[in-house]
Amino acid sequence: MELVNYLAEIWGISIAIVSLALLIKEKHLKKLFAAVEAEDDLFMWGLASLVIGLGMILSYNVWAQSWQVIITILGWVSLIKGLCLLFTPELAKKWTKKLETSSFLPYVLFAGVLIGLVITYFAFTA
Repeated sequence: MELVNYLAEIWGISIAIVSLALLIKEKHLKKLFAAVEAEDDLFMWGLASLVIGLGMILSYNVWAQSWQVIITILGWVSLIKGLCLLFTPELAKKWTKKLETSSFLPYVLFAGVLIGLVITYFAFTA
């Protein structure tokens, strides 16, 4: 199995399951928003995201015109998110506050489920 397919399986399944869980269980979403507001664990979240992003980029950083570029983009997004959480946690809190009060959040989570399923489909059929 190619590395990109393995990474896509992990990302796709994870995105679909987490998005669905947050869509169904609103209490998890409220706890997540409260955790960001408390700011206690933002450094650890940033560190984890940084390590995941670096691992992704160092293992697979291919900018090709195929569905596999999604894996590269997810790695870079994870790295950038980690850097933002480490260096500008107040910005993360500001964005989270806007997201928490938005009315389109269920649609974003539903889109996350669909995107996760599409990535999973590509990963297992490629």
